[in-house]
Amino acid sequence: MSLVLIAEDEDAMLDIFAQIVEDMGHRVLRAHNGEEALLLARTQPPDLVVSDHMMPRRTGMELLRELRADAALREVPFLLLSAARPPGLEEATAFLAKPVDLDTFERAVRQVLRVRPEDVEPEARAGAADPGSALREEMLNWVAHEIKTPLSSARLNAQMLLRKQTTRVDSDERKHAETILRQLDRMNGLVTSILDAARLSDGKLMIHREHGDFASFLQGVVQEWRELQPQVDFRLVGAERPLPLSFDAERVRNILNNLLSNAVKYGGERRHVEVTLALSPGLAVVHVRDWGQGIAASEVPNIFERFHRAEGSGGSGHGLGLYIASAIARLHGGSLNAKSNLGEGSTFSLRLPLRH
Repeated sequence: MSLVLIAEDEDAMLDIFAQIVEDMGHRVLRAHNGEEALLLARTQPPDLVVSDHMMPRRTGMELLRELRADAALREVPFLLLSAARPPGLEEATAFLAKPVDLDTFERAVRQVLRVRPEDVEPEARAGAADPGSALREEMLNWVAHEIKTPLSSARLNAQMLLRKQTTRVDSDERKHAETILRQLDRMNGLVTSILDAARLSDGKLMIHREHGDFASFLQGVVQEWRELQPQVDFRLVGAERPLPLSFDAERVRNILNNLLSNAVKYGGERRHVEVTLALSPGLAVVHVRDWGQGIAASEVPNIFERFHRAEGSGGSGHGLGLYIASAIARLHGGSLNAKSNLGEGSTFSLRLPLRH
């Protein structure tokens, strides 16, 4: 049993996080602001600190730096939660973006309790921003916090309801909770896209690379879609062997989710999506192909522009998904392009460099 200090200024979120950690068999100390968390940590040194970033009387990052400056507390693992990506987040042992998934939160707590701070490989810090850019970033962080915090609370509560449901999969309560989760995810995706588009305009969108097996990562993404869309045939080719790569898993997952979502949405009656992992000189290439309605040749050069919606999309989407996906690929030193013909389907190709 470990002692876990949780700092969160939203009571609903604090209650949910505390309940999850207690259900895992640990003791919990609760703090409603950064100053209270620092006092509790100095009074009863915890085995783990879980902290929101945007809190009164000390932000999560300020709390982290105070703990790191204290000889008695500098080795305590720190799990930072935030709707935004505050500068210096790489100083934390681990970081989770809000809204936080219940299972993801549990896994992170288990993992961080086993990881020592010195085992974490820090990344280079971003340079100082100009005052105008810093002000816009502060505003974006405020918007992210004010919108994503209630989204996160609602999502966790819906997941708790699902977890406590009976085994009757077809119960009305379960269907309603699953519908709520889908709509919350849709809202979160929209907010994330708007914030990312704003940061792209300011040149502030960052990626955080980690070394990993890209083939295994791709297998996991495709499997999630098989479970999410069991009526669609997802075929994965070329991911049998490990492929070491340095990439931002969260950001690349966003790219692939966008491509797979479009393939399902516009894939037509065949309901078949093929994902292929291939190697090109110096590059790992992921092709996502469908056999649906396709895109007119005149539209293809424009689909990666901000707010562009291709004809035949039915007005769905916000016109930011492919724009952001393409930008994230470029930030990795790669690219994203498409080949398509009306009535013959589309193939989107994501290229990522093998060496960072």
